[in-house]
Amino acid sequence: MRMKTTFAVAAIALLAMGGAGCKNTNLLSKDEEIRIGREGAAEVEKAYPVSTNPSDVQLVESIGQRIVATNGLAGWPFTFKVLETRDVNAVSLPGGPIYVFRGLIDMTDGDIDELAGVIAHEIAHVEHRHVAKAYSKSVLTDLLIIFGTSGTATTAADVANIFMQARFSRDAEYEADRFAIRYAYKAGYDPNGLVRFFQKLRRLERQGRGDIISNNLRTHPLTEARMEAAEREIEKTVKQVTQIEESAFLNALKRQR
Repeated sequence: MRMKTTFAVAAIALLAMGGAGCKNTNLLSKDEEIRIGREGAAEVEKAYPVSTNPSDVQLVESIGQRIVATNGLAGWPFTFKVLETRDVNAVSLPGGPIYVFRGLIDMTDGDIDELAGVIAHEIAHVEHRHVAKAYSKSVLTDLLIIFGTSGTATTAADVANIFMQARFSRDAEYEADRFAIRYAYKAGYDPNGLVRFFQKLRRLERQGRGDIISNNLRTHPLTEARMEAAEREIEKTVKQVTQIEESAFLNALKRQR
């Protein structure tokens, strides 16, 4: 398969250059990211049960597609699915597949804005290609074995685990926060939902219940600095969008005169 060959070459080159140490390097084309994401999604869905609950499916799909449409993010074939597991987690794969775990939906407890903030955060990881840019050397090696067929056989659960445990740099997480706030607000959601979700995660950790939070949500501690940065971004975003809307309204009035 061509995907296996092209990915193998790209992965070897990236490893040779220092992998995650070259944080601005992305040797994978968008087509390659999409292929890898689809391959990974197939394995994830073998390892985890995909929800067929109509209300959950419709909720996550409608939020995701609304954010994509209102922000003009049609450059990736985004998909949004729910996995039936009680872990608190959300995962984005290269090229567009996004999964929300049942445990995370339960934790938001009907707060649509919290859920929208999390989904927007995962969309931002895809849009800004954090997955392809930020895999560690070990993850690239594992993917080389899987997609390059140059190593031992791997089960669907092993493949899924590699994607589920992907970790991003501090800069990538902060960037995803910033864009999640913009995406959510432009789509009509309260951007403070993301901050409320972070606060819930931190309370769980302080209560000694952090074990239910999957690793990729705990990669970087929910520090006061990160929360404050999100709150500053919310204030900035609301002002910018309001100014743009007011300007558009005034221009429309002028054209009508």
